[in-house]
Amino acid sequence: MSQVPDMENKLYFFSVFFGESQRMLNLQWDESLALVMLVTKEVYREINQRVAQIASGQDRIVGLLETFPDEFARAGDRLASIYEAKKPDETELLAVLGKLSTLSYVTTGNGKYLALKGDIKI
Repeated sequence: MSQVPDMENKLYFFSVFFGESQRMLNLQWDESLALVMLVTKEVYREINQRVAQIASGQDRIVGLLETFPDEFARAGDRLASIYEAKKPDETELLAVLGKLSTLSYVTTGNGKYLALKGDIKI
């Protein structure tokens, strides 16, 4: 994700998290993996909606924070590294899912307001 400059491609690569986790759940049920699927699917939906609004010219006010694309890519890299380990660290997994949820929230009008106010740090 960090190697592509635009948000559309970052989102494309991010979509592997909910797609692959759903395929893995078809083979074996795992609560942590179900949580990954649900959170990443919602994060994708929320961010994709904002990116589409920006691209279409519907969003000329909220936009994305300047640091958002890099932070989003870093969070994706962290999530990938958790699953590259032999035994995923549940504490780190929850931290990354929390970070992704925060990143998703700052794409909303209220979330960006709170980030600009300093209440949310990404």
